[in-house]
Amino acid sequence: MTDYTDEYRRQASLAGAGCGPHCPGNRIPLTPYEAARIADGLGITTGELIRRFMVSGSALLGVKEDGTCVFHREEDGCEVHGDRPLACRSFVEPTDTPGRFVERARQYREILQAWRKAGLAAAAGPERDRMHPAPDLGTWILDVDSLVAERCAERGMPIPRDLEARIDIHLAALRAALE
Repeated sequence: MTDYTDEYRRQASLAGAGCGPHCPGNRIPLTPYEAARIADGLGITTGELIRRFMVSGSALLGVKEDGTCVFHREEDGCEVHGDRPLACRSFVEPTDTPGRFVERARQYREILQAWRKAGLAAAAGPERDRMHPAPDLGTWILDVDSLVAERCAERGMPIPRDLEARIDIHLAALRAALE
């Protein structure tokens, strides 16, 4: 059963009040949290999301030939509307509960800043021979599911079904990699 507000938003998108008119020319970067939400909503892994829907070697959503997002559908509007990234939410609904997205983005930003700092320090300090992935994170950091599966296997625990629990494990694994 479709929620009334979902149907309202779908109809607004079809009428041009949604993301469609905003897509062309926009490059939408994803945080690991956003990538995990979209993948979870599509029922695929983050690795598959990266392979199928991202610009190769980047954290950017892919675009179609007409310049619109890979998830924009002329007939149905946004395919991932409920899990769309914060950047997309601001096009139509600037007050659309950004709190969780902003908090998760802050957590990932802190890790990335620490990673860059550690990478620079390792390159200049006595541990310069230490292999550190900071200089070449690429899309590795976006593949939440692979890192979570690895971490859970190491600890002999099942992979949580809850996305927020998986994100917590991902953040913990990234922090541990800095130690």
